[in-house]
Amino acid sequence: MENSEKQLLFISYYFPPMGGGGVQRIVKFLKYLDCDLFQPVVLTVKPSFFYSNDSTLAGEIPGSVKVIRSGSLDPFRVLYLFRKLFRRPGSASAVSHRESGGNIRKIAMSVFVPDSRLLWLPFALGKLWRLRRRPVNVIIASMPPFTAGLIGALARRFLPAPLILDFRDAWAENPYLPAVGAVQRRLSARLEAWCIRQADGFIFVNPALQNDYQKRYPFIAGRRAITIRNGFDPEDFYSPNSPGATQSAGRRAQIGIEEIDSGKIAAAENVSGNSGVFNLGIMGTVYSQGNRPETLLEAVEELSADAAFRDHFRLIFLGKWSPDFRKTVEEKPLGGVVDFIPYLPHREALLRAGRFDALALAIETGLPGSAGVTPGRIYEYLYLKKPILALCPLDSDLADLLRRCQAGEALDYNDREGIKRVLREWMAGRGDLKNRYRFVGVEEFSRVNQARQLAGFVEEVVGRYVAG
Repeated sequence: MENSEKQLLFISYYFPPMGGGGVQRIVKFLKYLDCDLFQPVVLTVKPSFFYSNDSTLAGEIPGSVKVIRSGSLDPFRVLYLFRKLFRRPGSASAVSHRESGGNIRKIAMSVFVPDSRLLWLPFALGKLWRLRRRPVNVIIASMPPFTAGLIGALARRFLPAPLILDFRDAWAENPYLPAVGAVQRRLSARLEAWCIRQADGFIFVNPALQNDYQKRYPFIAGRRAITIRNGFDPEDFYSPNSPGATQSAGRRAQIGIEEIDSGKIAAAENVSGNSGVFNLGIMGTVYSQGNRPETLLEAVEELSADAAFRDHFRLIFLGKWSPDFRKTVEEKPLGGVVDFIPYLPHREALLRAGRFDALALAIETGLPGSAGVTPGRIYEYLYLKKPILALCPLDSDLADLLRRCQAGEALDYNDREGIKRVLREWMAGRGDLKNRYRFVGVEEFSRVNQARQLAGFVEEVVGRYVAG
């Protein structure tokens, strides 16, 4: 190993075999970082109950990456152990089509601060203590869970390396998290402030989140900070049997977005599943709060009174959903126009999404921090080049991104009449939809480019730390 290699320690609870957006962010960084310059080590948790598993993501991690797994007594790790202990021999493990939350998530959030993974902390620190004699050049804590930030800040006491906090979501004002009491909010805010003071650099998932934190913590301006969005990996859009899906790790580290022809996406997959029906898809997880497309359902319910609409439209949820949201849908008189497809491995999900005519997503208006939320799935929506319907605050980063890329329609979350108008127009002009939007600058959000951003930022933070 050359001395020039920098040792990167990633702290991430969410890691394969888990699936989902938070996992993909770390996996794609590892996949595309230059292994001649960086030697990554990942600290994560042993198998834990989670709403989605995707073993295919593990195959994208270069063999040179060392993964350290610690125990934990957080509620989801304990639930996993109990299920494993009492599982009958020969029975398959239960797979939930629901969001990993429900009652367990709400109860845990009311007990633990800053979040339900707090009892991972002592086990993680025990593993990191054993690394104290090994060279570590930088610590990157990916949040949520925000316990990862605490682990990074405490580990910095005995690992002489700069700390970078990667904010995938807001800590104190997160619209997706269940409401907690005033005491928990105050304590969580104090822990957030303490962690931020320990950090040498900050990564934010969008500019709105970065601006919010710099306003609340002005001293961040004197430290290194950068926006590195989520994105898309061009290789994920290949058919699983195509040559592009099986390129070597060395080749993957060299290719850039311009070298991958999106026309190689399996043509047979990238068509509507039924030529007589307009399919509007929603990918990802629908939580108990924060991103429930209630107003879209209300608009579809009203439009479904018309038999012509009802016979030629489908709203398809592809991923996971909270139990209460599924119940809400089932109780509405929607005339059979809504379908649910359970969570699929990432590439399979994208190929299925390629059959939709258009894509949608929602961020509920009026919740603290909602304007600063940019769902990770939006970047893969953009690469698919399907018209996008975003229901969100009109002053949000999501709305601004959609307008800037000229990729669809951003409507206020509560604008039911606007939703109905767009759906009618899209269905009537279905044959020419692909020419209606331009999808400008989509290449900017390639995971390849984002790994390069991360590499440059790490060099800056480490250089400043060494210079004192």
